[in-house]
Amino acid sequence: MSALARIKAWWKSRQPKRLEELLEVEFDALEVRIRVLSAEMDPGWNQTFFWDNIARVCFKDEGLWTSDSVFISLHNQESVVHVLIEAKGGSEFFGELCNRGLFPENIWRKAMGDTSGGTHCWPPFDK
Repeated sequence: MSALARIKAWWKSRQPKRLEELLEVEFDALEVRIRVLSAEMDPGWNQTFFWDNIARVCFKDEGLWTSDSVFISLHNQESVVHVLIEAKGGSEFFGELCNRGLFPENIWRKAMGDTSGGTHCWPPFDK
């Protein structure tokens, strides 16, 4: 291996992995699965839930340097599922939430335009 190739390999090994290399969101007609892809992520991110168990969806703008987040409240659990949009399959998952009517168009448009760190939920907390 040439000196240049060794330097490039060394530099690449020092770079942080992209979120899509660390975490994956998969889904089918019935359920959603969040899976850790690397030992660098806490296995606590591994989660599975059913579409019909979703009670509320909240989108949180995390700014330019961090992945935006979706928080899913489930009917039968007190804990909230945290999904990072920049995870592998995260954007497709968010699109499917919208397609299924779990996050209506007027709400997701407002959320996507927010750059203030705001949180947008459906249904709203006052309902």
